[in-house]
Amino acid sequence: MQKKLYTLITILCICISVSAQTTILDFESPETSTVFQYFGSPLDGSLTTVEANPNKTGINQSNNVTKYVKPGVSEVWAGAFSNPNPKTLIDFANNGQIKIKVHMDHIGSVALKLEGSADGGENWIISVPNTKVNEWEELTFDASLPSIESPNKSAKGFVYARMVIFFDFGTAGTGSDVVSYFDDAALAGGEALVCKSILDFETVDSDTKFQYFGSPLDGTTNETISNPNASGINTSSKVAKFVKPEVSEVWAGAFSNPNPVEIIDMVNNSKIKIKVHMDHIGNLALKLEGSADGGPNWITQVANTKINEWEELEFDVNLPSLESPNLGAKGFTYTRIVLFFDFGVAGNGSVQTYYFDDICQIGSNAPQARNVKFAIDMNNYTQDFDKVYLSGTFNNWAGDANALNDDDGDGIWTGALDLPVGLYEYKVTLDNWKAQENFLGTEECTVSDPSGQFTNRKLLVSTNTELPKFCFNSCYACGEEVKLTFKLGKGDATPSPEGFWLAGGGNFEVPGGRYKMTDTDNDGIYEVVVPRKKGFSSFYTFANGPCADYSCKELLEGLPCGNPNNFNDRFLPEVTGNTVIATCFGKCSIDALCTPSATEDITFTNDLFTIEGNPTMGQSTLRFKNTDGKKAVQLMDPFGKIISSKLYGQFQTTAILDGSDLGKGLYFVNVTSEGKSQTLRWVKL
Repeated sequence: MQKKLYTLITILCICISVSAQTTILDFESPETSTVFQYFGSPLDGSLTTVEANPNKTGINQSNNVTKYVKPGVSEVWAGAFSNPNPKTLIDFANNGQIKIKVHMDHIGSVALKLEGSADGGENWIISVPNTKVNEWEELTFDASLPSIESPNKSAKGFVYARMVIFFDFGTAGTGSDVVSYFDDAALAGGEALVCKSILDFETVDSDTKFQYFGSPLDGTTNETISNPNASGINTSSKVAKFVKPEVSEVWAGAFSNPNPVEIIDMVNNSKIKIKVHMDHIGNLALKLEGSADGGPNWITQVANTKINEWEELEFDVNLPSLESPNLGAKGFTYTRIVLFFDFGVAGNGSVQTYYFDDICQIGSNAPQARNVKFAIDMNNYTQDFDKVYLSGTFNNWAGDANALNDDDGDGIWTGALDLPVGLYEYKVTLDNWKAQENFLGTEECTVSDPSGQFTNRKLLVSTNTELPKFCFNSCYACGEEVKLTFKLGKGDATPSPEGFWLAGGGNFEVPGGRYKMTDTDNDGIYEVVVPRKKGFSSFYTFANGPCADYSCKELLEGLPCGNPNNFNDRFLPEVTGNTVIATCFGKCSIDALCTPSATEDITFTNDLFTIEGNPTMGQSTLRFKNTDGKKAVQLMDPFGKIISSKLYGQFQTTAILDGSDLGKGLYFVNVTSEGKSQTLRWVKL
């Protein structure tokens, strides 16, 4: 049953096949042929036929293939089993995959089931979607994945005799016969995994935090601790700890904050592995978000099978997501990881503790070059120059390579690079390093080295792409950047030796990140300047020190400037120009001198509106309690990013909130009217 879903690193592995395939069936000789007996339809008891290849092109130009018919009236479990069984055993003791070529006239799926293990292997079945129509395609069935049928164990390590094949498993007959073909079932040998460690929780550079949501731990982050059971498949020193409180939502989890530096590359990889340690049989759900190339949010869950020992779970991104639009993540890249232990199960009255480690992504394809197009607007640059270059990690920071062109003299310099999938750093430079871009380090498009000495643009390459035109020394088009200056007085707080941080809201990282505030003139007022695009809006808070768990965050509970529905954080409305935000740590003040807020400042309240029909599968109704003033309504994701904004008249009493086009998950609705602001959670089922 599909669960109700609510929204919300890694060790990267390149999987390289090092052994040849072993043919099980190719239907070209008696030794490599058999027929399959139908069941679950009017064809019960009859056999498939071997026929001439109807489309000898592409990856399959062999002479003979097997024809498979799914009648118009068929059970959802209709299929066919090998009879007699293949002469070559299906040996997963020494192999890791079966590959089967299929030819289908529609997008659907193929399920493979293995039975008749001679050495104690459980019956095993998984389903793989096809992606091509009216041409041959090779599907891969990975023996290490848990079966989709109980007891949900993998086939790895066992030998099987019988193959069962299902086209469009789980779908009844369509009313007309559907003809498909399959060929060349082959075992793929073992794979050598070469893993590049990105986040294994062993060092500062290979660690990150996960921020809790859906429980009383909301807004805090998890811990990295010593391995509580350094044995078996995991003898590493450090692991990540995950706590699910006794009172927790069924969707309680934690998202990576900050996100991993390296991309989660499902273009060249197809599975994610995570080592887990649990004291009971349950499950782990993995969600991928923040695709830079149009990938849908993707989530699936896998059951654990071992108690009080380390076990490696595998998540196949070829499988459709449990969330609408139910697409796979294969072919896209992502930036954020969300973890849900015992997804779909509410807190059980006692605190549950879990551990996880060594998140990996694996795949068999070598990185391929992608074409990236650039357009840099130099019209705001007032100094003389002759040539514009791209200098970065892709050319060893050469100042006279990768020159751009402005053939029409409009001030827009353009060019393109062919780069393998990956993450790069670069700058726009002029005349062989006579001038270069200079960044603050708080820009959205930049990344700084640990010392803070070097700040460069970051470039995520996943697909062929044309980057939006940007202005020299800006993340955005010329005229679109605004500078937000946050000024903070210390108030009654004794400043931490490390100083104060701007944090939270899903946009400013955890305390200790790159939004450190400084007091360069020793006047007791701490500042940080943050460039953002016009229209930016976000929740935010301040912290006295670099506490990744938010333990040193300012306390605004019960104060009008703290939003009780969002961790008592402050809220920054949409900005349209350079803005100074001045306040005092732990106080609602109108300046950094701790002057108390005037009455016209925004006050957080709980009496502006209600939501009728929440949760919903489509639309809800906002009912405004204040009918005298105009109402500004913003719909936001869980990280404070605005999805939509609307303004309603002063006498309007209701408004329709339409979520028909949104994915399932948790959202926030903010209403501001007459100096008051209220935020409520809204759930799309």
